[in-house]
Amino acid sequence: MDAHVPPERPPLKLVSIGSISAASLLINGFFGQREAITAIVSTTDTGSSTGVIREKFSMPAPGDIRAVVAAMGEETGVHGVLKKLFEYRFKPDQFPELPNMSLGNLVLAALMDMTKDFSKAVTMASEIVGCRGTILPVTVTNANIKAKLANGCVVRGEAAVRRVGKPPIRELFLENDAVVLTNGIDDAVMSADMVVMGPGCLYTSIISCLLVPGLAGVLRRTGAKVVYCCNTTTTPGQTDGMSVLEHVACITHYLGDTPPDYVLINNKRPRPEVEEAYRSDAIYLLLPAAYEVEQIKAQGCTPVLADLLEEGWKGKRSLHKLDSIRHDAGKIRAALMSIDGKEG
Repeated sequence: MDAHVPPERPPLKLVSIGSISAASLLINGFFGQREAITAIVSTTDTGSSTGVIREKFSMPAPGDIRAVVAAMGEETGVHGVLKKLFEYRFKPDQFPELPNMSLGNLVLAALMDMTKDFSKAVTMASEIVGCRGTILPVTVTNANIKAKLANGCVVRGEAAVRRVGKPPIRELFLENDAVVLTNGIDDAVMSADMVVMGPGCLYTSIISCLLVPGLAGVLRRTGAKVVYCCNTTTTPGQTDGMSVLEHVACITHYLGDTPPDYVLINNKRPRPEVEEAYRSDAIYLLLPAAYEVEQIKAQGCTPVLADLLEEGWKGKRSLHKLDSIRHDAGKIRAALMSIDGKEG
């Protein structure tokens, strides 16, 4: 080997925490290195077809797991066909008993029934579509979240926690304390080079994961760089009126009053028509003020400001939840690589 040619560097060992919004940025940004990606996925959703599955099968929420399995699967051959099948949804008039049901959710429910182990069901589903990375439900316990609101009322379940129009969330907690962190998560976080929390719904996707006993603790112990990817916009029903600084403060609180090492913050304003399209849904752009950046630094967290907006916007997407201004996977990759090049 030529002594002047440096050896090829192994890929970063990356861990995402949250929903498909978090995992997909790593999967798409580092697609050729999926073997080095572990997605820790939230399992407390109660909406849409996921909610129906949970009610009928008494299992953790399969929806975000299914989406991550499909995103990480192979694009071609039989695996590619199976990947598309996982995301196929029956129309309400075709399947009125299970309206808008995703076939992948049914497959996960069947695998859960066969194995009696949600973690094994996820592993088998991953093999079916040819995933090369690792997908871990944050817990295999059939858990629900609750929120104490600003008016003192307590609401139960993800759909109620994110309901638009309710008072602001003051505290999020698990309904049942006997929730267990999935085997393999400790090892994945401790051996990672970088852990990326978010983007995604602050309370119902990210903090719902941090509530599972043991996860915040291992994030405080790991030698990996812990990165919070802040959303580009507010989320109706969850973060109305919250600033970038308040998002970071919230994450810090649920990490055990320990700030993440870095926070990725978009500092680019989109075209006026893009911003206006989301404003009609009461979704507002998050841009950091100078004093917020300084206060984040003062808390011991390094802010990384950059244009992180998705390119080629073609209009709002029709989703069962509200669409938002998305991050660009390539730009996230560049930002993470810049962090990796920094000292500690």
